[in-house]
Amino acid sequence: MAGKYTALLVLLFAVQARGGLLDIFNASKDYDLAEAIDTFLATSYNNRDALRHGSSSAPIEEDVTFWCGKRGSPDLKQTFVNDEQLGDKIDLTGPISFIIHGWLDNGTQNWFQNMAQDVLKYTDPSVCTVRWANLGQFEYFTAARKHTELVSDYLTKFILNLNEAGIPLEKVTLIGHSLGAQISGQVGYKLEGRIGTIYGLDPAGPLFTMPRDRGLQYRLDRSDAMYVQTIITSRATMGVAFGDGHENFYPNGGDAPQPNCILPLTSDAEFYDQIACSHLHVTSLFRYALNPAIQYKSRKCDSLISFTLKKCILNEQNFLGAHSKRSKGDFYLQTSPKAPYNRAL
Repeated sequence: MAGKYTALLVLLFAVQARGGLLDIFNASKDYDLAEAIDTFLATSYNNRDALRHGSSSAPIEEDVTFWCGKRGSPDLKQTFVNDEQLGDKIDLTGPISFIIHGWLDNGTQNWFQNMAQDVLKYTDPSVCTVRWANLGQFEYFTAARKHTELVSDYLTKFILNLNEAGIPLEKVTLIGHSLGAQISGQVGYKLEGRIGTIYGLDPAGPLFTMPRDRGLQYRLDRSDAMYVQTIITSRATMGVAFGDGHENFYPNGGDAPQPNCILPLTSDAEFYDQIACSHLHVTSLFRYALNPAIQYKSRKCDSLISFTLKKCILNEQNFLGAHSKRSKGDFYLQTSPKAPYNRAL
């Protein structure tokens, strides 16, 4: 479990006082979940400084940084808008992927660094990681409602700079986890859907699910790129209730806990642990799937029940991740509890 997600579990511990765990972790309560997180922060003496409040006073260039590399020079180097050394850090003739982390995460996590290297190895000749931990350490309401827009504005500016340097927008791929997925959707909206590909890894649900929350310009949907794929692993809790991409993949129905996150449920803390583990688990599935030798075989289906009852066994087969057939629809699959988690249908 990533250290910052452990912090999240601590913050969520007091949610049970607001009507019970299962009531809070419900798609119809996503606004209340976000509110509960910040209410707890405001009233808990021991955790009053766990997350930052207010707004950042630092320049955007400090709060959001880009670290890029290319095949042959895989070490990621900080890259700037209008960087005079851009050609030394990025292959300006080929496709490029951006990896964007989520709330309470940062650019030093193993999954983040390993995914960047696997992108270079298996898919694109250039990769950039988008680090926004300075803005992601704020209370959830601020991070989700205000800071995601700051990040997406600056990332859009950077991508347009690359476009002017010669990289077509259709050759740009965004890979976002949690709030990073919603940031990807905002960038896609700002660029009028001209981005080539967006992968939404368990897009953040609280404040991005209910009709009373903000519109499509703030959350990931299929209009944000030429191809949008979502992978859901903590449905209707930390993640959205349903994917809104051209293709949506639901490992084990998309619900928490995922098989590798199952613990003996003897305490509330372990319940939170299972959900946070499942929310982060999507990054492992996507990273492993970058390797074409590791396949997560899926079936097009209308529900987990139909999939479990094998009513979809004759339906189209597809593959989760970057090697998808891009055939559109909802796809279900089962995974195993041990890495690399793939198993036969």
